[in-house]
Order: sequence, then C-alpha cells, then structure tokens
Amino acid sequence: MKKLVLLTLSSLIVLCCQENQPTQEKRNSEIFLTDVEEILNQEIPKLQSEQNVPAVGVGLIEDGKIRFIKVYGEHQLGKKATENTVFNVASIAKVITTMTVLKLIDDGNWKLDEPLFNYWIDPDIINDSLHRRITTRHSLTHTTGFNNWRRMNDSGRLEFDFEPGDKYQYSGEGMEYLKIALENKFNKDFGELADSLVFKPLDMNSATLKWIPEKDTLRFAKWYDGNGNEHDVDDYSTPEASAADDLLVTVEDLAKFGISVMDTTLINKSLFLEMVKPQIKIHDNVKQGLGWTIVSGLPNNNYALNHDGGDMGVATTIILLPNSKSGIIVFTNGDNGRILCNAIVKKAIKFGDKIIQKLYWGGEIPEMITINHDLLQKYSGAYQTNQNTVLSFIQRDNALKIVGEGVPGVEIYPKSDTEFFPTDFEVFFEFVDVEEGLKFELKSQGKIILEGIKSQ
Repeated sequence: MKKLVLLTLSSLIVLCCQENQPTQEKRNSEIFLTDVEEILNQEIPKLQSEQNVPAVGVGLIEDGKIRFIKVYGEHQLGKKATENTVFNVASIAKVITTMTVLKLIDDGNWKLDEPLFNYWIDPDIINDSLHRRITTRHSLTHTTGFNNWRRMNDSGRLEFDFEPGDKYQYSGEGMEYLKIALENKFNKDFGELADSLVFKPLDMNSATLKWIPEKDTLRFAKWYDGNGNEHDVDDYSTPEASAADDLLVTVEDLAKFGISVMDTTLINKSLFLEMVKPQIKIHDNVKQGLGWTIVSGLPNNNYALNHDGGDMGVATTIILLPNSKSGIIVFTNGDNGRILCNAIVKKAIKFGDKIIQKLYWGGEIPEMITINHDLLQKYSGAYQTNQNTVLSFIQRDNALKIVGEGVPGVEIYPKSDTEFFPTDFEVFFEFVDVEEGLKFELKSQGKIILEGIKSQ
C-alpha cells in the first residue's frame, strides 16, 4: 500500500456519512452546541464541497452513550456512504495497541516497565546497549529515542536519537518494536491479540488491524487527493497487522471503543488513571499519557484524550472527555480532511476551538502581518523536496496556499517577511535564499522536518 510521503506534514496538518439520520430532540448539553446535529448536517456538506473531501464520518458520544452517527457523501465516487462504511483511520491504531497492551497488563500477563530486550532486539541496534533500556512505557509514551520511521534516518536503519525516556519524539517504530516483542512472547499475530482482547469483547465487528473480508470491500472508503480525484493506489489491503497504523473501522465501532475507554470496561480504574496521567511534555499545552495525548485545563473541569490519524487520503481524529463521558470522532478520506476534522470539532463542541488550539499550539498564535506582494510572488511556485516529492505554494491575497500530493491544502500566513504559519498547527515555513536557489524549510519545535528547493 502506498503511504503518505509527507507523513510528518500531514500528521501535523486530520471526517464521513449518511443522510437518513433520525431527528434528534433538542437538548441542553454541557459539551455540544444546541442543535449540533442540525449544524453538522448544514455545515459538513459545505466543507466537503470546499475542500474536495468525498466522505466524512462523524460520531458523537454523550453521557457514555452514542448520541449521533452519520457518514456524509460518497465513500467511493458514485457510491453513497452509509453508517457501516469502513475507513482506514491510520495512526488511531496506536490507541488500540495501547488498550490491547494494558489489558494484558491488567490480566497479569505483561509488565509496563519490563525491558523489551527479553523478547526482542532489533538487529539494527543489537550493538547499542541502549536497547536494554526500552520498555513498554517508552513505546506507549513515544520516548524510545527512535525516529518516527527508520527510513527517515540517513542510514535507513533503526537508531537512537537520544536515551530512552529522555524526551518525547513521536515514533511509529516504537510501537512496532513493542508489537514484535508481544508477538514473540505470546506466539500470536498482533492482530489476533487485538481481536481477542479488544475487538471481540466490545462487539467491534467491523474493526481489524489486517484487511477486511473481500465481501466488505464495497463499503471501504477509498482515498482522494486535494482535488477530489482518487489516489493512484495499486492495493488498499493491509496484509500484516501494524501496531502503529492502518486500523480499519466504522464510526460506530470506534465510538464503542471510546465509551469503553471512559467506562474502564477493559481495564481497572487504577490502570486507567496511570494511562491518563501525564508522562512527559509534548509542549506547554499538551502532555503524553500512555498512548493518548492529554489536553488539560478545559472548561467545566474537563480534560481531553486525543489521537489523530493521517496518511495519504486519510485524516481522522478521536477526542474523548472522560469527566463528562463524552467525545467526538471524525473520519475523512481526502488529503484536505484535516481541515474538516478541526472545523467539525470547533463547530460541534462548545469549547472545540480551545481544544484545537491547545492540541496544536504550545504558545500563543503569532500575529499575522501584511507583506509586500512581490515577496509573495517570489515564494510562489513548485519546490522539489528532500523527500523526493513536489510541494507548491500558490498566492492567495496575503497568504500562500500549500498544494501537493497527500498534503492538506491549508493556507499559511506571514509573521515576518520570510516566515509563515498555518493557524491550526504550530509549524513554521521559512523561505531562504541559498546557493542552489530559493529554499523553504518546514520547522517544528525548531527542528527542520522538511525542506525543498524552488524549481527553475
């Protein structure tokens, strides 16, 4: 299966649905806006049209029950989506992995802080003594010291960027490392472990970490680019279970999962409290728990658990509010889906704008300035990136719109003559004149995560 080349950008920058939803009674809600269903029914089709996202799935949880589920649009062009549409929700797989592991711990069959080298040592790091320090806690808190994927290292091999536990660095490799250790310990495929410990007990009948049965492929949401055209994907299937990516699931099934997390159906209360305890800082507004991102300081004594998913043609989110037993799920099947995810959270939840800002900004959003028209023209154009892709910037008044395969078409705004930012995400684009020509650098937390040279 083809994966999003600009995975880091897409993951920084992440909804599907049916027409015949029963009329909901008007109600006052601590969490959701009045007439939230009507608002979503009006606004989501507009957003889909504006951003060329064919299908958007939304689930609302309130007081520990499913309040609303709907899938809007077409999951495959010309085919009306229904509530049982199956989406690939990408990295939301990581919270399934988290609950699978915590269930094993709760049952006394696994230990959170036992070194994983007892069950697995990757050949790439066998000569580095740091491998003896990696634990399940490190994998679930993204503190293994690994890059997101080993292919992002110059060597193409797995290696440590820092000592395990020292700091946060999002890592799919850390989850896959844990997966292999589990498979070796229990002599079972990880997909089978998730099935037996999570999916079957919760009646998540359409959820899988492998591939859906052939008879169900007609309800799979295919992937579309920023113009609404289907991505050139030779094979959508996921033959091997991943602990980090490619969860296939319906909105209803993930809503069941979200409810079980908040109700501590699968694990005991003590282990739940360990899961939601801040383990390490991501930025000033967000901490990392076991598997989940934690946003605190929300109205009415709420805090949020979050995980997003993002790949080519995939943008998804789940946000849970355990103290209110409420939450929201949004699935999309288009490159511009992240724009819809954030917009829908803001439109549905009374303090949704605060959740989004806290999730993606560690500080205050910069002040936007007006810069010379000639500079915007200078920066406009196509750039060849260091990930062997093309990223283009198109002038839009006092902003630049990003265009590229697998990349959300967000607009970035000037904070100086050379630096730009998107409003929903704390990343910065800087344009620099170098010997090879005009260069852009995409920075997150001061680190360059993508760069490119303007084509002549």
